[in-house]
Amino acid sequence: MSVTVYSDPDYAGKSATLEPGRHRLDPALDNTISSIRVPAGWSVTLYDGADFDGAKATLNADTANLSGVFDNKASSIDVQHNSGNQTNTATVTGAGNTAIQQENVRVTFTNLW
Repeated sequence: MSVTVYSDPDYAGKSATLEPGRHRLDPALDNTISSIRVPAGWSVTLYDGADFDGAKATLNADTANLSGVFDNKASSIDVQHNSGNQTNTATVTGAGNTAIQQENVRVTFTNLW
């Protein structure tokens, strides 16, 4: 599963499929997104700035028409798959005095290449 963005309302027009991570929109889709498919358990944050800044809107479900929400404004997108996995694991290698304190910690991994 993945998120799909569309240039026209009702899931039509040019489209792009996005995996979890941060994405700067291709010039062909920059400021053209009008609808988006968001699978259950996923969330998408649309930003009007190309560097994940500026105004933003977060969606947690399919949206057939972004009019009045964020129509034709997105330049970058953060896609998250919220798996619901609450397992907390930490591994420390080669550390002498390492302390880990945990209180509602959220770790997000971003593709670097």
